[in-house]
Amino acid sequence: MLFKSFLDSPCGFRFMFDSLQLQSSCGRTRLLETELMTDAAKIKDCYEKLHNAYDSVYGEGKNSLTKLDTLDHRLMCLRDITGTLSRLNKDVVLDDIDLFEIKYLGLLCSSVTDMVNDLGLKDVQLPNLESVISILDPDGMKIESFYVYDSYSKDLGRIRTELKKLQAAESAGKNDGATDDRIVDLVDKEQLLESKIREELSGKLKRHSKDLYAAIDGMAALDILLAKAQQIKKMKMCFPQISSDGRTVYKGMFHPQIVDIYDKENITALSATEKKKFVPVDIDFELEPVTIIGANMGGKTVVLKMTALNQLLFQFGFGVAAGSAVIDIKDNVMVCIGDEQNELSGLSSFAGEIKAVNQVLRSADAGEKILALIDEPARTTNPIEGTALVTALLNVLKGKKLSVLLTTHYNIAGDFFRRLRVNGLKQGRMDYRLQETHSGDIPHEAINIAESLNINPQWIAEAKKELERQKKK
Repeated sequence: MLFKSFLDSPCGFRFMFDSLQLQSSCGRTRLLETELMTDAAKIKDCYEKLHNAYDSVYGEGKNSLTKLDTLDHRLMCLRDITGTLSRLNKDVVLDDIDLFEIKYLGLLCSSVTDMVNDLGLKDVQLPNLESVISILDPDGMKIESFYVYDSYSKDLGRIRTELKKLQAAESAGKNDGATDDRIVDLVDKEQLLESKIREELSGKLKRHSKDLYAAIDGMAALDILLAKAQQIKKMKMCFPQISSDGRTVYKGMFHPQIVDIYDKENITALSATEKKKFVPVDIDFELEPVTIIGANMGGKTVVLKMTALNQLLFQFGFGVAAGSAVIDIKDNVMVCIGDEQNELSGLSSFAGEIKAVNQVLRSADAGEKILALIDEPARTTNPIEGTALVTALLNVLKGKKLSVLLTTHYNIAGDFFRRLRVNGLKQGRMDYRLQETHSGDIPHEAINIAESLNINPQWIAEAKKELERQKKK
């Protein structure tokens, strides 16, 4: 599964991508094409490099922010010239623009390498392109432009010198027919020589095409690495550990997008009591079904989104939004959240969500080790059938090789799965923290929540009366 395939997941993954301070289009393209990591050794290596980069820039006693800004500005100059390199490998003779692009890449890679060494980014390895630079910069001027220089050929230098003299004479009105013919002849010779030189340069550069590709890929990877480190610092994220026993444990888990929303709203808050604060969540689970219950608007869905988001961040090598995290590696992350109605295929909300959940079962039956986040399955049907469907689903999931967090507003009987309850809205503030519970009873807090939102008091009063009448029946 590629990074880009998760961007539209309802867990907030796109927000994390958009908030990355990537400097180059190459970095963005490379990240979007990154594969979900499922190999423990690869994930470990990824985080070791990220941790080293973070320490090199933000570690204690480091004063590297100015250097980092300079490096970021250089990475902004990285351009994707793989099209030019592809033509080079096909023995196409490159023109001056193509040769300029390669020379610029060589000079950029050289300067970025110096900055990387200065910052102490020991895990970043870029190819040495000095040979490429010397081919395209024979005079050693280190100027970021290209021209078929006189030093490529003594004959070219002689022809250009004679041309200048004749053209100067022509400008002074000291020309005749013979001079005009001589100028045309010299221009033709100059162009033939330049074409021959470009052909020779293209042949020499082809031998370095592997290093040129590596330079683009290496600087794009560096761009991603630094952006991830900056994001960890800015959002106060953690470096996760890899679970060795199939158990995932989050301490102080949060959702960066919701925190960002709260921070923006708090700017205009008129008093301290109006300010919102995200309450971090602790959660742990293994290869088992876990139900999460709570009143509507109680924060159940947010818990699913946080868990899905952090699993993806972990397996794409990002910082994790928690105080600490030990995370089990999954083959896939399947998120069934929101209205699954599909007007194009003619599916109702119920049909859409049932098909989505069925895909989870198919993946489990195929032996995939997955994390499934399922938000209130069968919520759009009647309570009797809905309860039956959810109970049956939990029974089917029991013993499968997958972790399932499932929210529900149905009272599900049985002791073959764990139950967690979200604290929900308390004194006008959302509390996403979870409590272990052995009861499947769903808290009846809807009226209290509606009242806390300053809903029409007559409506609330009538609802309370109706609730009391139902209790007496």
